[in-house]
Amino acid sequence: MRLRCSKRPEAGVTLCLSPHLDDGVLSCASLLGRAARPVIATFFSEGDELYAARRAEDREACRRLGAECRQLGLRDDRFRNFMEIVSAPTPVTKRSQRALAALLAELNPELVLAPLGVGHHVDHREVREAATALVEPGRLLYYEDRPYALVRGQVEFTLGLRPAPDWRSYFAAQYVKTYLGAYPRERVKAAWGAAAPLAGFECVRELPPPDLWPLGAYATQLGDLFASPAAMERSYAGRPERYWARTPA
Repeated sequence: MRLRCSKRPEAGVTLCLSPHLDDGVLSCASLLGRAARPVIATFFSEGDELYAARRAEDREACRRLGAECRQLGLRDDRFRNFMEIVSAPTPVTKRSQRALAALLAELNPELVLAPLGVGHHVDHREVREAATALVEPGRLLYYEDRPYALVRGQVEFTLGLRPAPDWRSYFAAQYVKTYLGAYPRERVKAAWGAAAPLAGFECVRELPPPDLWPLGAYATQLGDLFASPAAMERSYAGRPERYWARTPA
């Protein structure tokens, strides 16, 4: 798989579509730090009493990165069952499409970054489908959702390049240990086996690992996702930031 690296900053607006209050910065900090005018738009930014702190963290992370912060106000239900999140059918909803259409009309971005859906989170898949429906392929790239993409084999499984996740790495990941609870592992494996892989994607851009200072703004979330700042640093070390495009039909 041939990678074509870009060292030049993006011209115009680079719009990063972030399902939750951390995804864009965790996944795209290296590219956004090079962009001329980065904008991070978070879809699911409302919820229970914790979300005021999370929104403040997101604004601080964007400030550190030099990105404009947009929080679109769709409601996030963080108490959903782990398997409901990863095994629900991929939704195509008017709420995300309306929010994205308004952003596109206002900003006319030169480049749009959408989640690839690594980790199979239903909200990430919803945003991915909205972008696929509304953004011209020539200005749309898909990012590898982190921390999910930092688990060995997850990107390859998402793209149908391996038959199953690397289960040992998957169940050892901090975010899985945090949110899975006592749910039976065999049922998890069965649900993943029913997930349809993506097809027809090519890796077209690779950038060095990001400066982790902007990521550190998410103080209420990093423990659940990585266990500690040191563990997060180990996870990102030597892992390039990669972007994918659909191959022409």
